[in-house]
Amino acid sequence: MDVKALPRGFGEPIVVVLLLLFLACGGCTSPRAIADQTLQAPNRRIIVPGFFQQLGTALDTNFPVERISVGPPPATLDLMVMEPGDYHVRLNSTFTEIPPPGPRMRPRYDFNFTFDLSHFTRRPKPAPDNVRGTIFLLHGYGLDKEAMMPWGLLLAQAGYRVVLVDLRGNGHSTGNQIYFGGIERTDMVQCLDALLQQHVCREPVGALGISYGAVLALQWAAIDPRVQCVTAISPYPDPRLAVNRYLKTFAPNLTWRTDRKVAALVASRLAEFPDLATATAIRRIKHPILFVRGEHDEVCLPEDVSRFQATAAPGSEVKEVPLANHLVTGMCISQLRDPVTEWFRSRLVR
Repeated sequence: MDVKALPRGFGEPIVVVLLLLFLACGGCTSPRAIADQTLQAPNRRIIVPGFFQQLGTALDTNFPVERISVGPPPATLDLMVMEPGDYHVRLNSTFTEIPPPGPRMRPRYDFNFTFDLSHFTRRPKPAPDNVRGTIFLLHGYGLDKEAMMPWGLLLAQAGYRVVLVDLRGNGHSTGNQIYFGGIERTDMVQCLDALLQQHVCREPVGALGISYGAVLALQWAAIDPRVQCVTAISPYPDPRLAVNRYLKTFAPNLTWRTDRKVAALVASRLAEFPDLATATAIRRIKHPILFVRGEHDEVCLPEDVSRFQATAAPGSEVKEVPLANHLVTGMCISQLRDPVTEWFRSRLVR
């Protein structure tokens, strides 16, 4: 059986990515340089963790790729489409306890993710009437559509046509800068326009996003009523707090003053988009939302999701994943498979 597994301590390679994001400015750690790097297109400097590349290499050629022009500013988005069907892929995520080194110390946990492609098969396209709807998958900062393949396979096997998107400035998409949703939400409106016109996807439409992608999914749904259902995994309150919390957690060598200066600079450079607060988007969405956070999420805090749920439409729910931090919550397939598929099944209806 061909079973591939993430190495122990899966969060570590992504931590390295985040550290490169903020610290790989030729050794420069000035607030201005870090802010510049934060808003520069991530695909110019970030190497996606090898696991995602491995999974992408194994599956990329099995699914059609679309390229959609969006803007202004002009950019081309790279998309992958998965048709609904049983691909005979098994996915599993677990937490393994590591005994504490001392009697007064807490245990640690390794996150493990495995996928079995030994029986992978591509089924013929089903009749259109059998498609439950279309779900767009939006990845986290600095990652790409391949990072969303586990969710793509899971939801395709649940009966949905799935569209995986390289967001502006990420993966194989173009664009010189990112805007924390200020421009990207309009990109997604144009993307859906084009795919509906080409009959690549059909309504009803839902979205699942992780972290940066979760906030973008909410911002998109706020301006596009065609998006009827959203699952937001680890959303943050606004760009300033997101940057501040990331630096505080994943770049401990920086001082708290530097963290705040960088966050303030990023916010000031996004000042032309005054409505990037996640709660602002949530208030505009008329449909219930599923919010997901990890128990130990350092960027999406308990008070954040409580506030989001209180702001959201009646019927919105919160799901917490035990033991998970911000880096792995979105990969907790086993823990989230049932609540997420049930959420789309009950909410994404014609």
